[in-house]
Amino acid sequence: KNSMPELPEVETIARQLNAILPGKKIKTVTGIDGEFAGKEISGVTRKAKVITVSFGNWDKKLMIHLKMTGQLIYVDDQQRVVGGHPTADWVSELPSKHTKVIIEFSDGSKLFFNDLRGFGWMKLVDSIKYQEYSIKQPPDVVDGEFSQDYFRAVLSKTSRPIKLVLMDQTKMGGIGNIYANDALFWAGVDPRRQAKKLEEKEIDNLYKAIKKVIQLGIKYGGASESDYIDVSGMGGKYQEHFLVYKQNGKKCRNCTSEIKKIKLGGRGTYYCPVCQI
Repeated sequence: KNSMPELPEVETIARQLNAILPGKKIKTVTGIDGEFAGKEISGVTRKAKVITVSFGNWDKKLMIHLKMTGQLIYVDDQQRVVGGHPTADWVSELPSKHTKVIIEFSDGSKLFFNDLRGFGWMKLVDSIKYQEYSIKQPPDVVDGEFSQDYFRAVLSKTSRPIKLVLMDQTKMGGIGNIYANDALFWAGVDPRRQAKKLEEKEIDNLYKAIKKVIQLGIKYGGASESDYIDVSGMGGKYQEHFLVYKQNGKKCRNCTSEIKKIKLGGRGTYYCPVCQI
């Protein structure tokens, strides 16, 4: 089953590219507007699920969204680093029929952007467009502006089930299905509870739990249990640490009762009926 990359997966890819690409000069660009040929990369960052490549003080930036089936594959003489949707293209000869963009650097190394279904995108935007994008994004849960006060304010305004609020990317960026399930378990909160009915202590616990699962996700390089593997192709390790996600039928690690699975907002939702109230 295809799934969007979650924030730790995109963060991991961005960090790895940021360790490799800065200082490289672009020789040729195939597949999109090559106006950035000749420019030198100064950094690779992430905001929400978009990876952004900057070119020093040049006014434009290259924005990349992998969507469901995008891949970034970097190749040089020494190594091949891959990120995104795992397919045979990771190890086979490139370009392939799925290759949309090739960026060749002056040192002979290359970055390929592949996409099986074509929902992903890579585009050059000016700094005003980039600012507009940045401003529209709600705070990422790893940002300083995602404060406890902000979190409390969001929850107080809605009676939707708490799990759906956590996953609402217009309210807070970066919590996908895996991390929402695990954060709620950690905080001892039933995923079906109405957001605004949560007590102060529960809100505090949940806020801390979100920070914790996302930090663990980044530490373990994300949870590449389906489509999203990081750029060195090793795959994330977070899936070995799932608390309740996909653990239905197994014993709760706290109380040994059975983890249940329900559907909430169309997504598989996993919880312990004893520990999460």
